[in-house]
Amino acid sequence: MDVLTELQNIPTVTPVQAHQIDDAIDFAMRVRREVFPMLDHTRLPLDFEQFSEHYLNSDGSIFLVAMMGDAGIVGSIGILPYDGRIEAVDGRYVARSAAEIVKCYVDPAYRRYGIGSMLVKELENVVKDMQYTTLYLHTHRFLPGAVDFWTRQGFTVIAEQDNDWQIVHMDKLACK
Repeated sequence: MDVLTELQNIPTVTPVQAHQIDDAIDFAMRVRREVFPMLDHTRLPLDFEQFSEHYLNSDGSIFLVAMMGDAGIVGSIGILPYDGRIEAVDGRYVARSAAEIVKCYVDPAYRRYGIGSMLVKELENVVKDMQYTTLYLHTHRFLPGAVDFWTRQGFTVIAEQDNDWQIVHMDKLACK
């Protein structure tokens, strides 16, 4: 089935279930390799090594996937409690008040069809029932359309780092 035919069906966005963990990790790592070829992909990020602890067994975290018929997982997004590790935004958030958006990926064949926006909207709906007052993320200027995408989702640039990573820090108030 081609992408256009697939997209006549609306994707479903749901929290990852235990039986989907391996598929969710495989999907996110595949897209991550494409988006960040300069990273070491021989080891999983810590949140993926301990997926259940980080996303399934924590009240302050969640990992969502967009499912599309036979294609399976075509998008992902997660939140974790922001841990204060980033110097560029040091002191901006009261402890445990900010959620960090992580691993927002859409399969290249399914980009520009609104799946990323669906993921963000569903994530924001889930966050309404959590303790967070702010949603934080960082992205990179070298990723085509990334800053514009997040701006369209209502995020504001709060800091930029002019280095090899071209990091753009963004946030918005969590909708309650």
